[in-house]
Amino acid sequence: MNKLSNSSGKGLKIFRSSKSAISIEAVVELALFALMIAVVFYLVFPVVKEVLVGESEKGTCEWSLVMHSIAKVGDWSLIPAECRAHRIEIDMNFLDSYKSEAKKRIKQYNANKEKYVEILPFFNNPDDEKQIRTWALNRIIAVEMKDCWEKVMKGKLPLFDAWWKFFSWDVYGKDIVKKPTNREEAFSVWNQLLIKSTGLPGTVKLYGPPTNCIICSRIKFSDDVKNYFAHRYIPSLNVWLKHNYPATGGKSYYNHIVEGQSQLRNPFIPRYASYNVDTPLSVTYEKIYTLRSWQDSGIIKRAWQGTLGQVYAVVNKEHLYELNYVKLVPYTQDDLVDPIKGEGCTFILD
Repeated sequence: MNKLSNSSGKGLKIFRSSKSAISIEAVVELALFALMIAVVFYLVFPVVKEVLVGESEKGTCEWSLVMHSIAKVGDWSLIPAECRAHRIEIDMNFLDSYKSEAKKRIKQYNANKEKYVEILPFFNNPDDEKQIRTWALNRIIAVEMKDCWEKVMKGKLPLFDAWWKFFSWDVYGKDIVKKPTNREEAFSVWNQLLIKSTGLPGTVKLYGPPTNCIICSRIKFSDDVKNYFAHRYIPSLNVWLKHNYPATGGKSYYNHIVEGQSQLRNPFIPRYASYNVDTPLSVTYEKIYTLRSWQDSGIIKRAWQGTLGQVYAVVNKEHLYELNYVKLVPYTQDDLVDPIKGEGCTFILD
């Protein structure tokens, strides 16, 4: 997990050591606190854990249960495998396992050229090996994206409602600001760090709002796949999503994934642009909290100007915005963390 300092600094501290004598009242408070922890651990946690294990055995992920377990016990290691990043490696055999499905679908495009006019420039020959494997690659990614959006309850997952609790607010163990205890204080502190982004050595320079990220999937590519696609970009994902459907039928993958997402950063470009297989990819969910005043004052640097400008058509009473996105992002530190060249994730759950 990436903290505010983007280092391996410790998380929130409950107590600090002190050489001063401990009063009777403090001893009583500590005893009561220990009792509370014991009650939570022995009475509450087993129930939560039992449910989590049950969900894990069913092969499903229930993030609401994960959220409660973390809130009660404070241990991120309790997250079951199904709720962690899904790690897959795509090789030629994996792609070729979709050959018959790809052929069938491409034939359907050709049989209804008027309906599929948008996708036909990319997929029009059911005997073209390159088209078939590209189709399969898009399909694998599409499933991961749909699963991710459903995992986070189409942006309604309340895991980050108290986002400030996930930050240590220190650098190398030294507090840089007074730790916020509520949302208003958190935005105030964040605002100070934005203004003073050239301040204390070692602090992260904040160019944008709190951006909480969940890595839903890590996608690696075998050497034969990398060589096969020869370092070229694949521009067909966006149109593929619009003209293909889950096995259950109904809406297209695109409509499933876009439903509930925030507006496009730029409405004149595809939501999902080109990608390549030269580096691993991640399917990443982003929950961004931001204030209107940050945009108006020019505090937020150029990387966020275009993004936030698209959502200010609707202003609520608090001038607070929640943005929700599912993205396909190269799985590198620069692409995920860098606020100028990348997504600017200030917290990452991976």
